[in-house]
Amino acid sequence: MNSKLFLLLFCTSVISWRCAAFAPPSGGKKDTIPPELLSANPPSGTVRLLEQVVELAFSEYMDEKSFATGIRIAPVLEDDPVVKFMGNRVRVFFPDGIKNDMTVVLTLSRAIKDEHGVELAKPIQLAYSTGDEIDTGIIKGRVYSSNPAAVYLFNDNGSDTLLLSKPNYISETEDNGSFEFNYLSPDKYKILALERSAAGLQLDQKRMTYGVPYFNSVKLDSIFTGIRIRSFKEKEPLRLLRGEWKDWNWGQLYFNDEIVDSVTIDELQIGNQDMEWFNHPVDKKAIVVTITNTIQNEKERISFKHISLNQTILVESSAVNVSIPTEVDTNHLSVISPAAKKTISPDQYGPPLELVFSRPLTDSLLNNIHVELMLDDTNNVAFKQTIQSPMKISIFPNDGWKPKKKYQMKLFKHKSSNEKHTFKDSVTIINIETTRPQGYGGFTGLIEGYESAQLITEIYSVEKAEWNFNSVVNSEGRFEYKHIPESSYIFHVFEDMDDNKTFSNGKAYPYQPSEWFYVLPDTIEVRANWDIEFQPFNVGK
Repeated sequence: MNSKLFLLLFCTSVISWRCAAFAPPSGGKKDTIPPELLSANPPSGTVRLLEQVVELAFSEYMDEKSFATGIRIAPVLEDDPVVKFMGNRVRVFFPDGIKNDMTVVLTLSRAIKDEHGVELAKPIQLAYSTGDEIDTGIIKGRVYSSNPAAVYLFNDNGSDTLLLSKPNYISETEDNGSFEFNYLSPDKYKILALERSAAGLQLDQKRMTYGVPYFNSVKLDSIFTGIRIRSFKEKEPLRLLRGEWKDWNWGQLYFNDEIVDSVTIDELQIGNQDMEWFNHPVDKKAIVVTITNTIQNEKERISFKHISLNQTILVESSAVNVSIPTEVDTNHLSVISPAAKKTISPDQYGPPLELVFSRPLTDSLLNNIHVELMLDDTNNVAFKQTIQSPMKISIFPNDGWKPKKKYQMKLFKHKSSNEKHTFKDSVTIINIETTRPQGYGGFTGLIEGYESAQLITEIYSVEKAEWNFNSVVNSEGRFEYKHIPESSYIFHVFEDMDDNKTFSNGKAYPYQPSEWFYVLPDTIEVRANWDIEFQPFNVGK
């Protein structure tokens, strides 16, 4: 081979080798295995700590950014620890403020991730002492929340705003909601849970999901377990957000929360003209308002004196300006719900098929909508038609829905001098398929281990949020559920101290503990046509 050609090929190979990236081959299964802490130097449990730096070794390369908020020192100090990142090793330098004879807890939160974005399986706590011994106090519990939570621990100094300040200790829940504080000194503590995304921040009651336990504080001697907390978000006062005018005789008002059917709205007007209203058939946070006379102005003001429920005022006097469309709405009437295909699980109560229209109609128009219901495209089905509101009617077969069948509903265009009062197409078709019948069952049981005359049980379906029921525990400790849809249910017991038949979550400020409660560890299965007598539930304290 020519020496010059050999030299050229050799140099090209060297350059290519030097430019090659050292990386695992692409493709393959996605890494889902949580990283592990292999060692800590000095090890957890070290006393008489002199050099306040700890080196951590992990099972794989880690995500450097996750350590910025993932490492905490407890008790919480003025400054954060300094972290030096070295791939699969990390050095943590303790901040100033650590005193003599002080137990220091280094917490590695679940926010810490490996280079593939996989979090630690659970929080890790490492304890060190600048004195001769490490505190051994433990507090354990569980947070019941739909999302991961952080748990704050405060040295109780008697302040009524304590839970709004920075905590002394922070922990996080595992996947099942359990949490644990270790290496605590004997003291009196208050506890608060809040959403994990806000860990390290002070509580904002109006914006954050949080929870408090059913007692005022913990007096810790050695170990305190069995703490239970239910997370919730404080309900904002009802507020009018905005309004819009849709056509000559109707509009909509939007609120920040749901409007229940039983509220009263006093002196509801647009300009000086009184209005009628009804709940929006789809949006639970809106109402539909209607008038009988045409509005001549380009802009008007919708106002009301107040909204009340059972003589309790929910909203004081409010008003909103709306623009009145200059052109009349010429769109045809349409069905906005259900879609062209609908699945129904039949039961003895129906359910009725609810037809929601695109605009309010008069009773005369609603009663004259031509509807036909067919079974298997051949047999006419007799049904009952009920007007629910000016925008909604319900249809229910006289003999109920037959299971595992196909129905077809037809809505026909009717003659009208006003085209928008009827449908654009001559026939609107909705195809309906029924499943097997909805099954129902029941169960009874006995509550033991907690003495109270105000116990209430409640169950929540795992599959359908709207399936929630409660049963009062009688003087003998018994409760009973009859004719409950078959499903898996979460079982709660709570002490209804305020006698409102609803669990009260408590409050961070002014501090008020929640009502006592217990959650059964396993779900309860309700099966169709079965009535089960359970063994006594020992809920303890």
